[in-house]
Amino acid sequence: MPKHKKHELGQTLILTLRDFQQRLDADLSARGILGIRARHRTVFMHLDRHGASRNVDLATAAGIRAQSMMKIVHELEELGLVTRKEDPLDSRAKLIEFTPSGQSLIEELTQSTETIWQQYAKLLGKRELEQSFASLQQLLSLSHQEQNK
Repeated sequence: MPKHKKHELGQTLILTLRDFQQRLDADLSARGILGIRARHRTVFMHLDRHGASRNVDLATAAGIRAQSMMKIVHELEELGLVTRKEDPLDSRAKLIEFTPSGQSLIEELTQSTETIWQQYAKLLGKRELEQSFASLQQLLSLSHQEQNK
């Protein structure tokens, strides 16, 4: 069994994410879905978890500046995937939510993720992949708990 180099943890996680994103882009492209990039998926990753959200809340969740998030939201709005509406609690703010096309894209992303899961299971083995995924989920959960103390 290879000796793990602990100082390569960040590099390994980032390269694994990059591999996942490349596989996702390739699967979406093969199914004719073009124009969705990693920066757009930032919105998809955070918006659907809590329904309509304000730009500043999405930016905070994604760890980016509000101006950067607004640019991403504008691009997704031009693609017809999100819309902005008045926030009933704050007339100065807008809530961002998925359009029906955005909801359909979530289904496409889910299908692509399933395809990638199968690719990884073939490479690593189903049991090993499930255990690795469970460990990463546990690590994230414990990290969030620690940060929220």
